[in-house]
Amino acid sequence: MLAELLQLDVFKFLLVFTRLGTAIMLLPGLGGQLVSKRIRLCLALAVSFLMLPLLGRHFVAVPPTYGGVILLVFGEVVVGAFIGTIVMFIMSVLSLAGSMIGYQVGLTNAFSFDPIAQQQSQLVTSFLTNVAMLGLFVTDLHHMMFVAIVESYDLFPPGLPLPWGDFTETLSHLVTETFKIGTQFAMPLIVFGLMFYSGLGLLSRLVAQLQIFFIAQPVQILVGIWMFLITLPMVLGLFLRFFETTLHPYMIPR
Repeated sequence: MLAELLQLDVFKFLLVFTRLGTAIMLLPGLGGQLVSKRIRLCLALAVSFLMLPLLGRHFVAVPPTYGGVILLVFGEVVVGAFIGTIVMFIMSVLSLAGSMIGYQVGLTNAFSFDPIAQQQSQLVTSFLTNVAMLGLFVTDLHHMMFVAIVESYDLFPPGLPLPWGDFTETLSHLVTETFKIGTQFAMPLIVFGLMFYSGLGLLSRLVAQLQIFFIAQPVQILVGIWMFLITLPMVLGLFLRFFETTLHPYMIPR
């Protein structure tokens, strides 16, 4: 073990740690503020040390100038941030769907801290993101995040020019896909809210003396939560499939 440590190539190790550490910093469930910084650092160092024998062959010799070293490190940071941002965009599907569902259910004023979005969010959003993270770890789909990072060395070899055009096109397409799928997840509740508010508006016209919106709020919350629980298994199943299909192109076919 000591001989292996003495033969460790520090330059290659730091480059591997740069890409892996940047990606792990952005991964949901691992890079959140609720996770200790020491734990995140130790995890990134441990994974980098384990992956060094496999990934060290992708690196060329040390650049002769300081500018070359800086460009090489910058490229590793960009690729790691790109992979981490993709996973963050995937998780934002649930944040968008939870916000839409919360407005339709009537829980827009019930806020709590969301460990995934790292901000105050609605209870529905926090519940969706936490259950989705549990589903990712139970189904072992979180392994795909690490596999995508490791196999990114075959897609984006160190030292080569970065495909900035492909990066921007991929992220812009993913933003559009995220908004579309998030809206589809919340569509049953959106239809319910549209019909419910239309009926309340018509009823308030017929009985103007009745405070119909105040009386109907408990019914809105009860029926909305009931519909949300019915559609929850389908939403989680579709999300896990979307997570898998989105990360699959960044893995080498076997």
